[in-house]
Amino acid sequence: MAALAGSATTLSGRRDGWIYKPSWDLSVLIGSAVLVPLPFLVAWSAQISGWIREQQAIDLINIVVATLIGGPHLFSTVTFTVLDGRFRARHPRYMAAALVLPLIVLYLGITHYTALITFFFTWASLHVLHQVIYLTDCYRERSGRREPAWSRAVDYGLILSGLYPIGLFKIAQGKFGVGGVLLPFPAFLRPLHLPEIAAVVFAACLIAWIGKTTVEIRRGTVSMPKTLLIGITTVVSFLLPLGSNLDILFQGYNTWHSFQYLFLLWLINRLRDQRGELEDGVVRRLVRRQGMGAYYLCFLGATGVLVVLTLLVRAATPLTADQSYFVVVLSVLLMHYYFDHFLFSHPKMVE
Repeated sequence: MAALAGSATTLSGRRDGWIYKPSWDLSVLIGSAVLVPLPFLVAWSAQISGWIREQQAIDLINIVVATLIGGPHLFSTVTFTVLDGRFRARHPRYMAAALVLPLIVLYLGITHYTALITFFFTWASLHVLHQVIYLTDCYRERSGRREPAWSRAVDYGLILSGLYPIGLFKIAQGKFGVGGVLLPFPAFLRPLHLPEIAAVVFAACLIAWIGKTTVEIRRGTVSMPKTLLIGITTVVSFLLPLGSNLDILFQGYNTWHSFQYLFLLWLINRLRDQRGELEDGVVRRLVRRQGMGAYYLCFLGATGVLVVLTLLVRAATPLTADQSYFVVVLSVLLMHYYFDHFLFSHPKMVE
């Protein structure tokens, strides 16, 4: 990680059309999709070897991913929000509203746990896809070409629709659970045939995107990194729900998402520093270092505090292990989602 980030600290050799340059984008933003099947393969290998049981494998994957990559990516959000005096001064109401989310999580976690998990998974899936949309917007900004609104709509439609044809079908069949809860599919939704509608929408978006991309290639106007990212995301999103355990499957997507985010935020903060937008403080000192080690370790330490807090809640309350974990983690995680909606609306940050 430090080696990959180390080349980004000087930002030398930036290339038009790429967020940084081909070797960096292809390795840490696009090619890192190879991480998606890793949690599944680890859990599968552990199970067939008889080393641990299925639930133990799930717990192990959740702990490892959350500790090593999920938590650090989560806390790195503070670099452009809580620790940024300009952001606090310009958006005081937006900042204040974020404090409502932990209260909602606490209430739902104690009284309506199933509703909390359903809300979390819905927002989480949209958040992961929103990051991909943000990256495509960054590639548009870096390419210097103006795309018509319909072209952007086709890209967005394909990104947003790939996860749901098989996913909704399995939820409707009662085959998807996360956090010890089967995701509900209310009876009033069944007459709407949502899985079938999702499949039709996905197919229409895929056909339109293939046609649009073919024309762009022939005209020489195609953005290769954007096209690669959308293509790989589509394959991952569509195939991921084929598995049977949503906890492990989503952790695969979360690993890729978190890996992208850590490096993206590092680069954005380096660019902000070059533009003179960072105040003298811990963020500026961290991103001015040659490597990414101290930056990562800082947020790894914050993740450790979260783990300790989860253990304290489990020991001091009648909440189950899953409830203790989600009440603590989601209190911070949903604020991360909330603030990222601001970040993901500003692709010019990578200019």
